[in-house]
Amino acid sequence: MNKIKTLLLIAFLSSISFAAKINDVSLVCKKEKCHLVFQFASAKDLPSFFQKYEASSKKFTVAFSETDFILGEGSFDIDAKSSLIQKMKVFTEQSKKANLLKFEFTVGSLITSDKNKINLANNGTDFGLELVKSTDKDWAISKKFAEQKKAAEKAALEEKKNAGKKALEEKVRLAEEKKAAEKAALEEKKRLAQEKKTVGKPSTESKTAKAPIESKPVSALIEGIQEMIALSSFGLEQFQLVTDDNILLSNISKPNRQVITIGLAGPAKSPVFKVNAGTIVKSIYWSTYGLNIELHPGIQPSIIVRKGVLILQVTSDKKIDGMLYWHAKPSGIKQRQWIAAKEGLVSFDAFTKKLESESKKLVSVSQTFYLRPTARELIVVSEEIELLAKPNEKAQVLQRLVFSDRLVSLENAGLFQKVQFNNKTGFVYKRAVSFRDELSSMQLERLKQIAFEKGENLDSIASRFETISEDRVAYSSFGRRDPFVEIKGLVEEGINIDQVELVGIIWETQEPMAILAESKNPTISYTIKEGDKILNGKVLKITQTDVLFLIQEFGVSRRYSMGLPDKYGSLK
Repeated sequence: MNKIKTLLLIAFLSSISFAAKINDVSLVCKKEKCHLVFQFASAKDLPSFFQKYEASSKKFTVAFSETDFILGEGSFDIDAKSSLIQKMKVFTEQSKKANLLKFEFTVGSLITSDKNKINLANNGTDFGLELVKSTDKDWAISKKFAEQKKAAEKAALEEKKNAGKKALEEKVRLAEEKKAAEKAALEEKKRLAQEKKTVGKPSTESKTAKAPIESKPVSALIEGIQEMIALSSFGLEQFQLVTDDNILLSNISKPNRQVITIGLAGPAKSPVFKVNAGTIVKSIYWSTYGLNIELHPGIQPSIIVRKGVLILQVTSDKKIDGMLYWHAKPSGIKQRQWIAAKEGLVSFDAFTKKLESESKKLVSVSQTFYLRPTARELIVVSEEIELLAKPNEKAQVLQRLVFSDRLVSLENAGLFQKVQFNNKTGFVYKRAVSFRDELSSMQLERLKQIAFEKGENLDSIASRFETISEDRVAYSSFGRRDPFVEIKGLVEEGINIDQVELVGIIWETQEPMAILAESKNPTISYTIKEGDKILNGKVLKITQTDVLFLIQEFGVSRRYSMGLPDKYGSLK
């Protein structure tokens, strides 16, 4: 057992030793150039890295494999007005081949490329990227981190002081309110005693004739209660209670046998007031302990007190298209309903008649027909695939499909595509099929040859709508470069495909990648994915044997494909 523990410890320590560590990131500007420096803890086992620049988002990313940052992940504000580095974000990203530590910089106008020269200094521990000259001041992220930490601690301390000050002010306010309430109660007690004394000594006029007693209006509620409100709406129900004295949350007891007691001064006993609205409160009455609220069986409401008003709230299963409102005051009880009117469904014929009566320009029947959506056609581009019953490799095989078979695309299902072939509906592997506009020139040539042998038209669906085809200039390059376009080298706007060759394809199930190398200098290579931008275009599709590019120059759109060479040097 001890031997196993020792081996595990050695494996753990060895895994730690192979992970590089970055202690700090800094910007150092001299007279000629500025350098973005990554300070490693050791010059041994330096990791792989790459740099990437996105002009649209002004993001410059530097990533290292199997590396840790001593300050951890997070975002750092550097200089919002800087022409070089404005912000920095540090995060890790899990890759299939390695764990990546990424530094994502929000940059200014002076950083426009990811082809920055690199250098090593300080005995190989300082890895630097050479940037252009700038007037920016030198900085180190460790100092920025310390400043941010100090500012956060200062803000927390200030917030704590303010909270203590507010608590003291609230305590003083409550004490003053209590003192004022006691004073008012004492004055009221004196007034009642004076009135009682006056009643005990009747005047000579009261002996001969009694003064008329003023009649008070009969209240619809029990004593001590000002208002009761019950609201019901879609998914929510509320009960609100307003009393003569303000209700405090601290004076409300937990429900005991479906009764909530509120500690308020009031009559020692009162009649039971039955609430005939909603499903929260059943009745209300006074007892020696205060005001009692009897709940319906099984109800456990949320209790809220706001400005002395008690609010009980529950979720409701009632699908009310509007609101039910019940309001009880001493003067009476009102009940109202605001029900939203249902929107009427207008038929298509009625809608078109209304449109024709209000509009001078009518749409013809033929134009209306072409507004209907048409199904997109998929073409099998692998030699042989399986039509599966479910989007799973182990699912039942419905039929075998071969190159050039036509399928109707139904919906996307992750790595699979739901399609229809003849009268069968199933799923195929997504990268084994392509839409008409995603085919490479070699695939098009092969499909045209098969269609010619069968006496069919290659684009069977598009041929039905030839009268409404988009008017544009487009042609296929059949894998050859455009002879009318001037040859330029690799520029900052992207890779010039006329100056590179396809040397390999990394076939992934989700995201395949292609490797390109410069024709004149094969030691310089590039990795591209579908959707990546190149000079005057983008990568349209990557298959197991070739890469299809979409190029747009001088208003002309062309497709250009590169194929992998076989062992004899010719294209497959």
